[in-house]
Amino acid sequence: MRHGGLAAAGVLVGLGLLSGCSPAALSLSAVWLGRDGQPVVAVRPCDGDHATNLNLSSWAEDAYIEDKKNGGVVPNPSSTASPGQVNTRWSVGSGVEIGRTTFPLFSPPSAWHTQKTGQQRLLPGRSYSLHFMGARQSWDPYDGYLTFSAADLASLRPGQVWADGRAMSRAEFDDLVDDQC
Repeated sequence: MRHGGLAAAGVLVGLGLLSGCSPAALSLSAVWLGRDGQPVVAVRPCDGDHATNLNLSSWAEDAYIEDKKNGGVVPNPSSTASPGQVNTRWSVGSGVEIGRTTFPLFSPPSAWHTQKTGQQRLLPGRSYSLHFMGARQSWDPYDGYLTFSAADLASLRPGQVWADGRAMSRAEFDDLVDDQC
């Protein structure tokens, strides 16, 4: 997952650099396996803010590699998957404002009118990305992001969550959100 997460982060950073001034990317989401073994996600926009354009997508872990000569990431020519192939995706439009919430990853609240495509379950060999836009009341907007794999979630000990590219306790995640906001 480290390479898949690095690739996804590299793609996001590269796009941000190409687009000029972009919103800050903040680690404001965490995921873990619930008692039933299904992934659960916590979305934590900063206090008083709301999230919009919440979306989940996935891609083959080996679809991208680091470009050591030029920096950034490029499609992996030896990958058996198409870099654009997405097995799982759902999105919530910009008209829905989401506060701090926790829900089963593949079952967002029905009131959000989520658009879904592909298999809505955790699959091995895939990287997942959860992203949202945060609208601050008096500051510049920000992007909330989270990348993970099934292996990352399987490595968690009881009471841990996956956030900011690593395992941590729920208290550490709360501190991370406080620090980022």
